[in-house]
Amino acid sequence: MKRISIGLAAALACLAFAAVGTAAAESETAHLSRTCTTSANNVAGHKVTIKVTGKNVAASQAKYAKCPAVKKTVNMVIKEELLKPKPIEGFRITPAIVTKAPLVVDYSGLFRGADTATEIRLKFKIAYANN
Repeated sequence: MKRISIGLAAALACLAFAAVGTAAAESETAHLSRTCTTSANNVAGHKVTIKVTGKNVAASQAKYAKCPAVKKTVNMVIKEELLKPKPIEGFRITPAIVTKAPLVVDYSGLFRGADTATEIRLKFKIAYANN
């Protein structure tokens, strides 16, 4: 009986150690904060600054928090002059109109990982140039 208890305790200890090691390997970045910029001709000042924040960013989804992916998303928003919520490149983009003439819109974007706790947020303001 004593041998079974020791064997069972050893097996449980191995399982607990394996679970802790796996959880530590999956968690890549606790918090993320960066600024990206892009430019477009139909934007006043030709420049847009994007604030990118994230938490629990998994390695498999870190590419969505990097500037090339963020710029691609924002350039699509600029091109469409998005005024209704819409998913673009994995982000749920939500506009909030500040003024209608000239058109100024505050945008926020949210990316959530499907199988991880990844959360990446975008914040940017676009003042569209009068054409």
